[in-house]
Parts: sequence; C-alpha cells; structure tokens
Amino acid sequence: MNTITLTQYLNLFGSLNQNANPDWGKAPHKPVLLLAVLDEIERGNIAANFIELNETLMLAFQYRWQSLVPPKTWKDKIAMPFRFMVKEGFWTLTKNGVPVSTQALGNNPTIRQLTTEVDGAVLDGDLWKLLQDNTALQALRSHLLQTYFPQADSADAAQLPANPVDYEIERLKAEAQSQFRIREVRDFQDSVGYYVRHRLFPKIIKDLYQHSCAICALKVQSDDGKTLVEAAHIMPFHLFHNDHPRNGIALCQNHHEGFDRGWFTISNRYTVIVSPHLHSVGGYLTANAPIILPDNPDLAPAPQALKWHRENGYRA
Repeated sequence: MNTITLTQYLNLFGSLNQNANPDWGKAPHKPVLLLAVLDEIERGNIAANFIELNETLMLAFQYRWQSLVPPKTWKDKIAMPFRFMVKEGFWTLTKNGVPVSTQALGNNPTIRQLTTEVDGAVLDGDLWKLLQDNTALQALRSHLLQTYFPQADSADAAQLPANPVDYEIERLKAEAQSQFRIREVRDFQDSVGYYVRHRLFPKIIKDLYQHSCAICALKVQSDDGKTLVEAAHIMPFHLFHNDHPRNGIALCQNHHEGFDRGWFTISNRYTVIVSPHLHSVGGYLTANAPIILPDNPDLAPAPQALKWHRENGYRA
C-alpha cells in the first residue's frame, strides 16, 4: 500500500464539495455514494474499474442511506452525486469508453437520463489500485464515516445486508403476500425504489416459477444463467407500471407472445382459456389445463390482474 497515495485520497474524501441546507446541514449524498461503492468493491460486485448505475449499487446506496441519514431530511437521490462526483477530480463519467461532458447532463439529472446517456463512472487509476488493498479500503471507509457521520451507530452499519439484492428480493416477496393493488406505483417513477423494483421484477418472477414456463413447463438454463423463460406482466407495464410480483407470471417466449396477443388467458382457478380465434393449437395450448404456480400460493397471480387480462387482453 502506498501511504502517500492513501493520504492524498483521505484528504480528498474528507473534503468533498457539498450543498448545504440551513436546517439539515451539508448534503450527505456524495459520502453515502462513496460508502456504497466501497461496499460493492468489498462484496466483489465491482470487480473492475467501472462503476455502473445499476440495481446493486442503488440498493447499497439505499441501505447505507437508511442507516446514516435522518428521516424527513434529504431525499435519497443517487443521480445527483453520481453526476456531480466528477467535481472531486477522481471520478469520470464515460460512454462507449469516452468521457462524457457533464454540461450535457444538466444540473438535475434523472436516473433514466444517466442510464441512457452514460455507461458508468471510472475512478482514477491510483485510487482504483489503492482500493484493491483491504486495509486502505477500510481506512477510507472509516474516514468517510468519522468525517460526515460521526453520530453513526456502528451497530446499524453491522446490520447492513451482506447481499442487498438477495435481501431485497426476499423483502419484496414477503411484501407481495399482502393485499394486491392494481396501481402499485407509489414512488416517483425516477426514484431508486421504482427503478430497483423494475430491474428485480424478472429475477423475482423467474425465481418464483423456478425458471419454468407456467404453461408448458419448459425449463432451459445455461451455465451463465441465461434462460428461455421470461417474466411477463399480466397487466401491461406500459399502462400500469406495476411490478408487483403478483402481476407477473413466468412464460417461455412462445407463450409470452401468445399471452400478450390475447391468444389465451387464465381463469381464477388458474386454468388455461383458449381464444376461439386461435386455430391449430395442438402442441401449443390445452384448454382447461392447470398452469404451474409458485410453491407459495400467496404469490400466485392476483385474481384482479387475471380479471383485467380476461376483460382487456384476451381475444374473446
């Protein structure tokens, strides 16, 4: 470990540029983002010098935020520090390997804008090399906590999920067993919560159905986790923005296409209803056949969602 380089970045991490509020003090967004990045490097989720604004980083940011920032103060907007960290001199936004002009991003970027116009961020080479040393990483983490969150309870930090994505998937499954709401969108559509739920929806649905098609039981997986089964929204996402797990069903590509076209629908008894407009269905659909359901009946497709599809998506 280069102690001169460590001292340099301890100084940089301890003097971040921050906006201030007369009631709440200095904005915590940049130190929380840096803590999340350190967490993800330590977990092995950031294994190369490239930081993507994805669901894993967002969850790491969110859990750090909840443990450090008092409620009813600052909003947990990850897009702001991700964009403005460039002012610290060790963080560069890139697109196709080329640095991005931050002027084009404006002063109030959205998550959607950043994930569209930017591939991710790259750290200075010296900083990235330093962060491969666990002693240096721990020193930088401690310095961030002591400098910006001296009141932080170490017990809260110790309770952070070891794997935020797996933890959030299980949390969303548990939450989904409560009452189903047709319009589940509560968060602003550019919020961390909204984005994370949308990105985790396919993982949750495929997991609930054990990567098998609910209609034909097709199950094909490769070594790298690729599969022919897709997570289908029962009520279309473009109309409802509803990523509730009970608005989902696992279907192979052929049955996903047919379901969206209204060639078949599903009864409240979870049996197949074939459209009278569909001909030559042999080998594709069997009328009145039961579908495959999740092991937990409380996570089966919601009757309200199926009713919507029968009335609006199905070619009766």
